[in-house]
Amino acid sequence: MKLSTSLLFSAQVLSILALPAPPEIGKVAANTTVGGAAGAGEAGGAAEGEAGAEENEIEQQGQFGTVITLGGGDIKTDTVFPPGTNGALEVEFQNQEGRQLRVTENPTPAAAPAGFVALEPVSYIVELSGGAAGAQGLTLQKIDYIQNAESTTDISAGQVGRFCPEANSFVFGEGEFEFEAEEKELSLSVTNMVGEWAFFVPDPASAGGAGEGAGEGGTAAGELGTGEGAGTGADASCAAGTTCRALLDALRQLVGGQV
Repeated sequence: MKLSTSLLFSAQVLSILALPAPPEIGKVAANTTVGGAAGAGEAGGAAEGEAGAEENEIEQQGQFGTVITLGGGDIKTDTVFPPGTNGALEVEFQNQEGRQLRVTENPTPAAAPAGFVALEPVSYIVELSGGAAGAQGLTLQKIDYIQNAESTTDISAGQVGRFCPEANSFVFGEGEFEFEAEEKELSLSVTNMVGEWAFFVPDPASAGGAGEGAGEGGTAAGELGTGEGAGTGADASCAAGTTCRALLDALRQLVGGQV
């Protein structure tokens, strides 16, 4: 009888201790209000910023071999050229003083760098009024490549190359490069857009072995991480110092004293 009474009493104690502690009055409401206001403020600020950016931006269509006017006033101007096999060239320009732009296609460009293949059968020669000196000190200048909607080529590992006459080949590593996944766009910020440009992706024939090895390594790392995470969670669930262990010890002492 004593044992069953002790077990019943212990169960009641455990059920009471297991209940979550009530929140401090006003604390949750205050946090919710402040968080909501901050979120609304951030969302509103972001929306206003995007609207302002759109108002201060011009997008226009360009034609190869044609002189195109780029306005000044520090207004960003994006000039998109006719699409090729996999995508379209885009030139971004922003500066207080305007310039004139002309882009021509080179149908016989230099070979792609080792391990890469060209996305287009042509390269693009970019000229700006004032020559190379006219491209110095601009607020913004970018060479971009926007993938066609119907293209199935993976350009996520693509590169933008500038032709180097001394090496007689295209080279990578200039400026700040970025792949914009949502836009499916290769984007390169440069300090001088004047020159010859082309776009490349890794050659599947030469990158296959490395890709498979990386995939296998990634799987092994993933399995190891999962195992460690599961083990840690199981050991810590009722470890010393936890509420679970304190209740368990109290129950053992209480039952043992009544036997």
